[in-house]
Amino acid sequence: MRWALLAASVAAAAITANGALAQEAKREPAAQQTRGDQTSAAPFAALRVTSPPNAAADRTYDSPDAALLEADVDYLVREGHRAVTRNDEDGLWYAAAFADDLAAGRYAEARRVLQSSPGGINGSFSDMLEPFLIAAEGNVDRAVERVDAAGDTLPAPLPEVATALLFESAGRLREAAAVYSLMVERLDTTPPGDAEPQTSAEFDRALNAARVTHAVYRAALVSHRLGRVEEARRYYTIVLGFAPRAVDVHTNLARLDAGQPPFEEPLTVVGATGRWMLFVSEFLTQAETLSALIAQRDPVQGFPSTSGAALLQIGTLLANDSDDWRLYAAQETLDAGGVNGAQRIIDQIPATSPFASDAEIVRASIAIERGNDDAAAAAAERALAGAGTRWSIIASVGDIYRRIGHPDRAIPAFDRALTLAQDPKDRADVLGWRAYAHRFSGNVRAATADMRAAYEADPSVDTRLLYVSILMDDPAAWSDGIAMARSLFAEQPDSVLRLNALGYALIQRPEGLEEGYRLLWRGFNYGQSDYAVIDSLGWAYYLYGHFDQSRALIERANDLSRNDPNAEILDHLGDVYWRLNRRDEARTAWRQALEARPDAIRRRDLEQKVARGLTAAAPRQRPLPQVSLPEGPAQRDDL
Repeated sequence: MRWALLAASVAAAAITANGALAQEAKREPAAQQTRGDQTSAAPFAALRVTSPPNAAADRTYDSPDAALLEADVDYLVREGHRAVTRNDEDGLWYAAAFADDLAAGRYAEARRVLQSSPGGINGSFSDMLEPFLIAAEGNVDRAVERVDAAGDTLPAPLPEVATALLFESAGRLREAAAVYSLMVERLDTTPPGDAEPQTSAEFDRALNAARVTHAVYRAALVSHRLGRVEEARRYYTIVLGFAPRAVDVHTNLARLDAGQPPFEEPLTVVGATGRWMLFVSEFLTQAETLSALIAQRDPVQGFPSTSGAALLQIGTLLANDSDDWRLYAAQETLDAGGVNGAQRIIDQIPATSPFASDAEIVRASIAIERGNDDAAAAAAERALAGAGTRWSIIASVGDIYRRIGHPDRAIPAFDRALTLAQDPKDRADVLGWRAYAHRFSGNVRAATADMRAAYEADPSVDTRLLYVSILMDDPAAWSDGIAMARSLFAEQPDSVLRLNALGYALIQRPEGLEEGYRLLWRGFNYGQSDYAVIDSLGWAYYLYGHFDQSRALIERANDLSRNDPNAEILDHLGDVYWRLNRRDEARTAWRQALEARPDAIRRRDLEQKVARGLTAAAPRQRPLPQVSLPEGPAQRDDL
């Protein structure tokens, strides 16, 4: 699969390497003209709504990432105008300044931004944005020609999407529909499978899934507006194949049946520019994520792509009704550590939006991150009140209650969701969630029963992986969990996920330690930045009594998971420190594990360890098994 990763990264080079292009390309003389009052004037109103309240006009941040964590697009725009004046090399600033000028109707200034940008008016940056400026100036046909002139800077279907968005923004829906129709014919609209990709076609489907989903949804909206009922229904159905729970699709299908237009407003040029930025942001984020994966860079706190996050946040402000993307922007910002920024983003979703209940789930997660369980419960109740028959929201409410330690409220929510879920896969998902909630509260037997029922309903890869995870903790069901893990491994013996699932399950029992150790070494060989398999291998070393080697691996796993502290890894780390007579560090690690909200069984064990230390005898040091690692694809009998 390395070739596919590399190809995807190379495709992004024209965008992500803007700094290098700027070193070589001459800027046009117009770029030297003064920016007037743009460097001090307040940005366009829509670009200020997520910024911190009462923030000083002269505030600064150490980096664009820091501003994005606060969702401070207002700052990005102000700094963007200053960056244009000083001929900065970072395309992010030009995107912010361009968005402000375009939204405010300052088209001459927007053009000067593009002339000043890396590569100039004919560079890849302007290739992306000038068509929307030309459309704003009133010449959509020339804007479409500008898209064609840019060639294949971006992968399919993005050029077709840009063209169709331009036609949409001018109200030329028949022409937009014709572009979308040809686009859909050329697309592979087969949803990706639930297993890890094995062929180039499977990998392409996984890479393109989000892009295809959003592009075909735009096609559905245009056909819907034109009254082409069957065509719109066909496109909506394609989207549901990728996202079966998509509330916007279900809402619009109901409106289609009722003879009503889509709930989204028709596009303006500003809205189309925002939508286009959202498409580009997804591509940039994916490309930079793949680039980091190829380079095997360690994960760091922050956004996977600063440029992608900037376009995402700006795009949602220009495209005011893009609540689906706004949910994603809030969650991405929260995951990056921007709690306050995530709150301000999610608060832009109105109570009348089809995504209002989804927004409450994100608000609950924000409250949990802040340590405010009461606020999380209140948000969960609001989500539940607006959920109607949406079982996925009701199940998400159950998971919020699980996370804040209320199994008495979590289990009834899952019970209710189960009465509404009809599709076998949906029922398996709810049963899996309920099993995890039972396991989290310490009811191992009920967890096992739910996982067996989930597997009967839908034996998908995800269900089977959770089956292994749940049953490995049940003494009466461990052998069944091992059998399932072996079947998963036999299907894809090079999968780090499956090697870890089987290896870690095996080392839970003494009779499985040697085989598990060998499997985990193979998983580590393939996934040296995968904290789960690194921790598992470190724990296997611990069980063999090799505490120094165990410490090195588990410290590495802890470093890799520092963005999202893992109670199990921290628990393991504390045990290793104790065996190495580093008692204070052991208790510190155990306390950190408690702060990471472990399950009930682990919590009781951790509390005892903090109070008394380890009371059981240390594992006896034994010789480590010899491991032979394959140079090529693994076969089961290599072990």
